[in-house]
Amino acid sequence: MKIQLFIFLLFFAAAGAFAQPGQAPDPNLDYNNRALNRAQYGDYEGAIRDYNFALKLDPSDSKLYVNRALAKIELKDIKGALFDYDMAIALDSTYVRAINCRGQLFLDQKRYKEAIDDFNKAILQQPNYATALINRGLVKRELKDSIGACVDFNLASSLGKKRANTYINRYCR
Repeated sequence: MKIQLFIFLLFFAAAGAFAQPGQAPDPNLDYNNRALNRAQYGDYEGAIRDYNFALKLDPSDSKLYVNRALAKIELKDIKGALFDYDMAIALDSTYVRAINCRGQLFLDQKRYKEAIDDFNKAILQQPNYATALINRGLVKRELKDSIGACVDFNLASSLGKKRANTYINRYCR
């Protein structure tokens, strides 16, 4: 009897059935955690499968769309990643990470107008978002606005983003 109870409890613990007291278990969490782990080890296809399952359980979770988009980018599925970023932003128009990530995708695709629009939106919502400032600086540099780029890099540096110093040293002498 004790062995059966132990096996039963072990099974439910492995299935993520235990939650914090007073809180229902979140089956979505297991898929998300497993997907993050798979992506960390380079199994992007497996990560996407897990994100798909998680999104079936909770299609309103904008973070899952962003995470799935990042896995899709690793597999060179740019259209799929853009779709996921658009979905995340449609679900939460204030989710600056999603806006910034979509801007980075646009930057990588040399779609500078769309990229700078996204970085501007992210910075408007979160003025101290140093990563968006660096990314906007990179777009400005591509658009031959060296002064504007250096202003953004310096502002990001003043916010403690050390990566900005690399760009300052490279482009702002």
